[in-house]
Amino acid sequence: RVISDGEIAARGGNQLHVNRATEATLIFTAATNARTPDPDAQCRTQLERAAERSYADLLARHRTDFRRLATRVSLTLGGDSEVAVQSVPTDQLLERAKQGGDARALESLYFAYGRYLLQSSSRQNSLAANLQGKWNAEFDPPWGSKYTININTEMNYWPAEVANLGETVDGLYNLLRLMQPNGERTAREMYGTGGFVAHHNTDGWGDTEPIDGVPSGIWPLGAAWLSLSLWDHYDYSRDEAFLRKKAYPILRAAAVYLLANLFDDGAGHLVSGPSLSPENRYLTPDGKRASLDVSPTMDIEITTALFHRVIEASKLLGTDSDLRGRLSQALPKLLPLQIGRYGQLQEWRKDYQEAEPGHRHLSHLFAVYPSNEINPSKPSLYQAARVSLERRLANGGGGTGWSRAWVVCLWATFGDGAKAEDSLRVLFSKSTWPNLFDLHPPGIFQIDGNLGGTAGIAQMLLQSQNGTVDLLPALPPAWQEGAVTGLRARGGLTVDLLWRNGRLQEAKLHAIHRGTFALRVPKPVSVSLRAGETRVLTF
Repeated sequence: RVISDGEIAARGGNQLHVNRATEATLIFTAATNARTPDPDAQCRTQLERAAERSYADLLARHRTDFRRLATRVSLTLGGDSEVAVQSVPTDQLLERAKQGGDARALESLYFAYGRYLLQSSSRQNSLAANLQGKWNAEFDPPWGSKYTININTEMNYWPAEVANLGETVDGLYNLLRLMQPNGERTAREMYGTGGFVAHHNTDGWGDTEPIDGVPSGIWPLGAAWLSLSLWDHYDYSRDEAFLRKKAYPILRAAAVYLLANLFDDGAGHLVSGPSLSPENRYLTPDGKRASLDVSPTMDIEITTALFHRVIEASKLLGTDSDLRGRLSQALPKLLPLQIGRYGQLQEWRKDYQEAEPGHRHLSHLFAVYPSNEINPSKPSLYQAARVSLERRLANGGGGTGWSRAWVVCLWATFGDGAKAEDSLRVLFSKSTWPNLFDLHPPGIFQIDGNLGGTAGIAQMLLQSQNGTVDLLPALPPAWQEGAVTGLRARGGLTVDLLWRNGRLQEAKLHAIHRGTFALRVPKPVSVSLRAGETRVLTF
C-alpha cells in the first residue's frame, strides 16, 4: 500500500510509480500458507489496519514495543567505552580490537547488538530465529536459511533468558508445536515408537525426518535438545502455567521417544542408536572414516538432561508418576561418560581416534555448557572436558563464528575470563563483518555466532546452575570496572551488578517469586527474598 499526496500508478505489472509528490509512505506486509489458510486475506487486513494509522503513530508504536525489551538490560565496561560507542564508527572499533587495542566499547556494543538481533527475529507471532534471523536477502540462501537443530538453533536462544528476553522463546515454542505432529509420525513410522523425534534439520513446515546423508542426518536428538530451551524458560521465570500448558507436553513427548529408543548393550547399560556425534567422524581400526555409533557422548548427556527435567517437571505438576518412575530407573543405567587416552572426555562410546581433532562441533561438551551436568562437583570429568576443549583448540578448532562463540561460553563456564575474552577477540578478528554480522565461511552471515557470543558475555558476568547464582564468575582482567543491569538468574531473579578494580562492589537483586538464593561472590552468601522484593548488597 502506498499513501501519498502525489499521483500513484502501477505500470507493467511490476512497477509502482509515484509522481508529483512531497512524500510517500510505503506499507509492506507478508504472509504464507504455511502459517495461515488465506495469506492474501491476512495481508489485506493488515494493510487496511496499518493504513488507518499515521506514519508517526506506527513509528511510535514500534519504538514503544522495541524499548520495552531493549532497555531492560544495559552493559558498560568502564573507561571511555560509552563515549567510544557513540563517537567512533563500528568498523573502527572492530579494527582496533583486531589490532589488540581496547575492545571494551566493542564488547558492550556487541552484547547490545545480539539482544537486538534476537528480539527482532523471534516473537510471539513468529517462528523461531533461523540461520539468518530476519536478514536473509536471498531467494536461495545458504542451507535454505532454515533451522539446523544440532547446535545452531539452540545457540540462538542461549542468551534469551539470562539477557532478559524470555518472550523470544515464544517463537521457538511455535516452531516446536509445528514440528511435534510430524515428529510423532516420524517416531512411529521410522522407529516404531511413541513420542517426538526430530533429526538435525527442520524448516518452516516442521519436517523431522533425516536429511543430508549419514554424517549429519542420522542423529535423532534434535527435538530433545531443542525442547530443553522450554525448560530453561520455566526455570528462569518459574511460570508454572507455561510449564504445564506449553513446555511439559513437548518435553514429555521427547523423553518418551528417547526412553523407547534405549536398549540393553549386554553389559548392563542402556544405550541408544544408531546415532552420531553431530557432523564429526572417527577413524576405525583399519583407518577408515566413520560416523555412526551407539550412544555417542552427546546423546547420553542430552538424554540425562532431559530425563532429569521431565522428572522434576512431573513432580511439580503432580502428573505422570509411572513415566517418572521409568525415567528414574533408566537414568543410572545409561552408559557412563568416559575419559580417553589423552585425559580427554571421550566423544564416542569407544576411545576412537578423531578424524578431525580440530572439528568445529564441540558436541561432547554439551554437559559443561549449556547443560552443566559436568561441573566442579565431578572433578575428573570436569578436568577431562577442559582437556577436550584444549585439544580442539590446539588442533585448529573454533574456526567458525558459532563454534568460537561456544568456546567463549565454555571458557566462561570453566571460570577462565581471560581465555573467554581472548576467544571473544578471535570471534571479532576472524568471524565478524564491519556491521557486526557473524561471518561463517565462505562469507556467509549466520546469526548464531552473534547470539552465542552474546550469551558468552553474559556467562562471564552471571551464571546460575545447580541452585547457585555466581556473580562475576569469569570476569576478564581487561574488564576492571563496569556495570550491568537487568540480567536474569534461574529461580526468577533479576540482577544488577557494579564492580571496580576487578571486584564486585554492589549487587541489586529483585525476586519475581519468593525464594532463597545461594550466591557465590566469591564466598557463599544466602539471601531470602519475598515476591516482588528488591535488595541491594554491598561488598
